[in-house]
Parts: sequence; C-alpha cells; structure tokens
Amino acid sequence: MGMGDFVPSTNFDDPVSSGLFYARYVFNLSFAATSTTIVSGAIAMRVKFGVYCIYAFYAVLVYSFVAHWVWAPNGWLAVRGVHDFAGGGPVHLLGGFNSFLAIKFVGPRKGRFDGTRPERDFAESSPTNQLLGLLILWFAWIGFNCGSSFGITEEKWLVATRTAVSTMNASAGGGIMGLLYSQWATKRTYVRPYDIVNGVLGGLISSSPTSACTQPYEAMIIGAIGGVVACWTNEMLFKKRMHLDDPVGAVGAHAVAASWGIVAVGLFANSRFDGIVVRDGLFHGGGFKQLSVQCLEIVAIISWSIAAVTPFFYILGVVFSRNPKNPRAGLRLEFPDQKEYPHQADPRIHNCREDNIDLDDVRKHVREDKELFEEICKVVLQRVNNEMELSLEPSVSEENTLNSLDDRPVLDVTVGNSSQKVLEKCLTL
Repeated sequence: MGMGDFVPSTNFDDPVSSGLFYARYVFNLSFAATSTTIVSGAIAMRVKFGVYCIYAFYAVLVYSFVAHWVWAPNGWLAVRGVHDFAGGGPVHLLGGFNSFLAIKFVGPRKGRFDGTRPERDFAESSPTNQLLGLLILWFAWIGFNCGSSFGITEEKWLVATRTAVSTMNASAGGGIMGLLYSQWATKRTYVRPYDIVNGVLGGLISSSPTSACTQPYEAMIIGAIGGVVACWTNEMLFKKRMHLDDPVGAVGAHAVAASWGIVAVGLFANSRFDGIVVRDGLFHGGGFKQLSVQCLEIVAIISWSIAAVTPFFYILGVVFSRNPKNPRAGLRLEFPDQKEYPHQADPRIHNCREDNIDLDDVRKHVREDKELFEEICKVVLQRVNNEMELSLEPSVSEENTLNSLDDRPVLDVTVGNSSQKVLEKCLTL
C-alpha cells in the first residue's frame, strides 16, 4: 500500500521536483481536510468536541490509504484503470460513508424521531447562511476540480478548461433538479433552500470523478442525476425510512452522489480526450470493463471505511464512557452537559432547548454580563409585546436600568404580572 511522504524534505539537487512535490502535498492535504470535515456536519449538535478532534487526526490516515490506491502510480486501483479525476471516491464517498457510520454510533438528536419534540425544532436556522456557504463552495469547486490537473503547461491547460466547463454544467443540472425536486416535495407550494443547496452540491460532487473525461452536455446529465439522488435519498430514504439524523444531508450529497459520479465514469468516459488516460465507457463502445473497475472502487472504499472507522468509534466510545456495552455514551454530548452554559447557545440553532431550564443558572450569568442583560431587557419588552399581546409601558430609563451590575433593577412594566414573571416567561420561550 505504501507509507507515502508524511515527513517531506527538500531535494536541493532537484528543486523543481521538490516544488512539484510540495504542490501535491498541499493539494492532498486540502483533500484530506475536506473528507474529514464532511463528518462534522453529519454529527453536529450532539457529538463531543474532543471526540471529533481525535477523529479528525485519524481520518487523515484513513484518507491517505484510499488516495494512494486511486492516484499513486502503483496503487492497486490505479493499475487496474480506475479513473477518479478529482476525488469522488477518496474524498466524498469516503467522507460520506464515514458520516453514515458516525451517525449510527452517535445516534440522533434528542426527540428527533420519537415524537417528543416538534418538527420545527429541527428546522434550518438560517437559509441565508446555507446559500452563502453554497456560493463559497460553488466557487471553490473550480479549484477543487480544475486544480486536479496539477498545472497549465503542455496539455494540462486543456484538461483544466474542459474540467471547468463540465463542473459548471454539472452544478447547473444539479441545481435545476434540486429546484424541481423541491417543487415536487412541497406540491409546488414553495421552494426549500436546502433542496437547492443539496441539488447543486450533488451535481458538483458527481462531477468530481467525471469532469475531465466527459462532454459538457454529458456533464449536465450527470449533475442532474447527482442532484436528484442527493435530495431524494436524504429525505425519502435516510430521513423517513432509516431515521438517520443527518442535519446537513452529508450522506446523500456526498456518499450517494459520489457513488453515482464514479459509476458515471464507466458509462460516459471518452478515451479521445487529451491529457488523461481512461478507457471508453459503456455509452462510447467500451463495454463493461471501465464500469466494472469503477464499481470495484466503490466496494473497496466502503469496505475500507467499515473496517477502519467502525472499530475506531467503538473503541473511542468505550474509552470515554468506560462501558463496553454503551459506547454511545462516550461519544455524545447529552442535554445535562449542554445546560452548563445555556446563555452561550441559541436554542433554535443548536437544538438544546429544554422546558425545565435552570433559571437560577441563567440569572447568575445574566447578572455577570452587562451586554447580555441589556439584550434580555430588549427581548423581554419585544416578546411580551409581540407574543404575549400585552400592553407594555416601560418607565425605566437607560441610566436607571444599567447603573449597577451588582444590583440589577426591576423592570417597571405596567402589566398584570410582575417583571420577574415576564422575564422568566421570556427565558422559557
């Protein structure tokens, strides 16, 4: 399998080769980081921070083996003719399936599928941030895919430009299918931003293995299929049937769309393109040979993920929980831990809201934080006015309200309840 160059050093006799090596080193480091961070979204809101940090280091080693298999000249998948131009398998399929295993070990968020909490508690907190993140990723994918040519000299610029067009076309196809899927899922009542996000990402991810070996119109077809399978599997298969709590849809968008992209190489690959070495796919008269080795890549990566990540999460969970029968207890951050600093978390974003919140603990932190007290005063007046439909006539001046941090004044609110009860009601909303 090979150990790789984990401790690089400069070759002073051949500085050009060292420069090329460092470029590949940094590029693959970014790929390894991408594969690692995929898991962070899948287990968000309930995994212990220390657990994820340890996983992040371990995931780099897991990624390195697969990267060697696919891209090293002597990698056992590479010598069999696997074509994966920009990391559909080593990055996205591996990261997506690692996410699936991590979710199984960590479990769902409290109340996600047992009916104890309403569905609105798990709604996306900020569609604006979702779309902003998509825009950043969309732009970065040009570097992700085109940069896999490792240069613009000789025929590499032909590969890079062709890859750029294929990447954009695939993302367009995925975005269109995400829009259509959203209309279908909501019976044409509205468009859900996360469907657009997963549709575009599904198209981009499915383009990673194929962008250098397909025609632009084929890339749009590949991206469209990648977008719809990402949206459909996330909602209909993983969420509704398997009860897989994946807050960002990482498994569908990465594992499933990447698998489709790897298979698409075996269907659409064209050996006539300059700058790459690949067999013709099934649709170009190449038979099933390329398709079979692409399927072998999928099986190998999933098998490796199971073999490497399953014992890791089990052992780590046992170490933290000291209970071989309940490793999940060592991986999860349960509600009692989340309540330690309730003022630092937005309950609608982090889903750590609880009806029996400790108001004494909250008041303690409020008394110690002037800015927080100012904010709560504003929230009290706004929520009482807007949500409790009471007529408020605050007669507390700013100077009188905030003149002392040690002795908080009482809000003079002319309503039936005392200001203390109003504050308690506000804190429990």
